[in-house]
Amino acid sequence: MNGARTGAAFLSFVWWWLPAATLGAQPRPQPSLAPDEVIRTVVEALQNRNSPSPNAGIFTVYRFASPANRVNTGPYGNFLRLVKLPGFDPLFSGHTDAYGPLAVSGDRAQQKVRFRVAGGGVVYFLFVVSRQTSEQTHGQCTGCWMVDGVAPVPVDR
Repeated sequence: MNGARTGAAFLSFVWWWLPAATLGAQPRPQPSLAPDEVIRTVVEALQNRNSPSPNAGIFTVYRFASPANRVNTGPYGNFLRLVKLPGFDPLFSGHTDAYGPLAVSGDRAQQKVRFRVAGGGVVYFLFVVSRQTSEQTHGQCTGCWMVDGVAPVPVDR
């Protein structure tokens, strides 16, 4: 292995180890968390994305991303870039104003969350979660509610 590859492998290891080492106390999926608790945990992590360290909240959100979500978003580095796209800015800069009713259907649930943004505007995001099976998570998060997707939705008038 040449020096450049060795250095890249080391940096890759350090990049993954640092979040795990500094974020050990951060929330993670647990079967005891109800779907609305998962959504609130994810929203709070986004609103406090740089606590206790830079992007810690985004790493927490990635922990709650379902395997199906990760297939679409890719590894953490891609996920980090995607959530920082302009369309998701209200998740970070807005103030959580209200949680809509939780709609549960079997092992799927969804909830609209309203955010107040600068200038008094309102933006809604729909959070979709599902309860994971052993086959989906290879036994690591069996029974956990995890986030399948977050998308902006039109404001109701």
